[in-house]
Amino acid sequence: MFFAGEHTAANARKLIHEATQKGFVLIQTKEVSMRPEDVKRVFHNNADGLTELITKGPVVALELNGDGVVEACRKISSEVFNGTKLFVSENRNSSSADVDNFFNFADMQMGL
Repeated sequence: MFFAGEHTAANARKLIHEATQKGFVLIQTKEVSMRPEDVKRVFHNNADGLTELITKGPVVALELNGDGVVEACRKISSEVFNGTKLFVSENRNSSSADVDNFFNFADMQMGL
């Protein structure tokens, strides 16, 4: 997930390109605004430090799929986006819950 900034859309496109070049599949993307109270509900234990970031504008989230995708995205994020504020699931075990929490939240927001 990329937080609002000057290059948010370009960074999302770059991550999609890097990941698909490695054979991973893009499942879905969403851009949605979040309020501070949404952060704890969506990110649970990973919410620390994210509240300030979501107040700057909409976030762009990507769901990618494939064996080793979390590890690959963490590596890409540190190599390509060093210094850019973004959220990548900690590991494969937490990634399903992260995806469900965010995209269910985003779907509810879009329905309002």
